[in-house]
Amino acid sequence: MSDCKITKIVLSIFLLGIIFNLAGCNPSTREMTDDKNYYKIYYVNNLEDKLVTEDYFAKESDIDKLVYELVGKLTDVPEGINLKKSIPDEIKVKDIKRNGEVLSINFSENYNQLSGISEILRRASVVKTLCQIDGISKVEYTVENQPLMYSEANPVGAMAGEDFIDNTGGETTYYQTVQVSLYYTDLKGKKLFNTRHNVEFDGTISLEELVIRQLLAGPLENDKLSPVLPAGTKINKVSFKDGICYVDFSEEFLEGRDGVADEVVVYSIVNSLTDIGSVTKVQFWINGKPIGYYRETVPIDLPVERKFDIIAES
Repeated sequence: MSDCKITKIVLSIFLLGIIFNLAGCNPSTREMTDDKNYYKIYYVNNLEDKLVTEDYFAKESDIDKLVYELVGKLTDVPEGINLKKSIPDEIKVKDIKRNGEVLSINFSENYNQLSGISEILRRASVVKTLCQIDGISKVEYTVENQPLMYSEANPVGAMAGEDFIDNTGGETTYYQTVQVSLYYTDLKGKKLFNTRHNVEFDGTISLEELVIRQLLAGPLENDKLSPVLPAGTKINKVSFKDGICYVDFSEEFLEGRDGVADEVVVYSIVNSLTDIGSVTKVQFWINGKPIGYYRETVPIDLPVERKFDIIAES
């Protein structure tokens, strides 16, 4: 065999090797492929504690058509048997609008049934999928044409893919910064003063429990306010049903706080929780049992509503 033929055979084998290696590559990000139609579709795993992606090559190139194509994938059954839809069957996408680079998705009322880490992960999966589209930088949610809210006064707003941060390395838990409304007091201890804190929220506890944990932690130095809840108070359980937040404290809660009126202690909790749009009343328990009065001064046997006249005028 001539040297020329041997050289051609070796070169052919070398080229085939390159082709096989390239064919075996599975790009993990869109930047690793020249195909502009390549996307990663984000889904939720069966345990609902992390996101998992599947590769997808889109058919559409027009932005609006592509949005509907990818949303369709998010509502379809994933190929992976251990994955869940990002948008469950009971939640309907009523309409989608685009204003420049901001995409607005309007969901049916059933969306409000989602909560905690399940809601955050599903929201992250939708936003991270759609923000891959050139020309879409943010996604905002509405429910029955009303903005999705963290609390009564705080809409979630438009979200970018990077707003959902993977903060645990190997395990994937996404969190967002949420703003919560909190009521503390001053040195006189007779009135409540409203302040707002930005807090990292990963959905592993409810937003209601997050608020109470912040009250227990006390005000920030910049608030120039005083703590309200009795020292040593522990949270046994926080639950929510039909507009009522049930808060179960340890017996230390009944010890009160020196220099703080009993009414201020009770309504710091009630007013802070009812600033979350879904909460209308608060039911207090101590070690799993309801009690009639807080320190024999404030009736709390029935669910307690918000009190406005205890809030100091700004």
